Amino acid sequence: MFEGVVTIVFSKHMNVFQVPLLLTSPLLLVAVAASLGACYIASLKNAERKLVIGGHELTLPQQYIGIGVISVPIFYLAGATTAIFWVIGASFFVIMLHATLYDIESIVGSEDQPFDLQMEE
Repeated sequence: MFEGVVTIVFSKHMNVFQVPLLLTSPLLLVAVAASLGACYIASLKNAERKLVIGGHELTLPQQYIGIGVISVPIFYLAGATTAIFWVIGASFFVIMLHATLYDIESIVGSEDQPFDLQMEE
């Protein structure tokens, strides 16, 4: 029972504490907003008419890839690596905490009878 409470508390805290990470870096927030805005504008413009560069028509997925390629260096300069490693580290901590508190004996059973299986005939 204690394990379920800990898991629920940590999952709620993970949802709460991920958002302030973006808010602590205003440049990162602006970079994410600009990237999402560019994708939105590209989808609106693509509905009106196709984008043609150098005589080649670019599809919407190709435009998204271009926006992503341009956004990666901007995210790097805005400090997105810190946010990514923070999320990975916090996830690792929560997973390891869950693994240490997990009561495997209640599922597997005792040493005498490792699995509580019943055969039907």
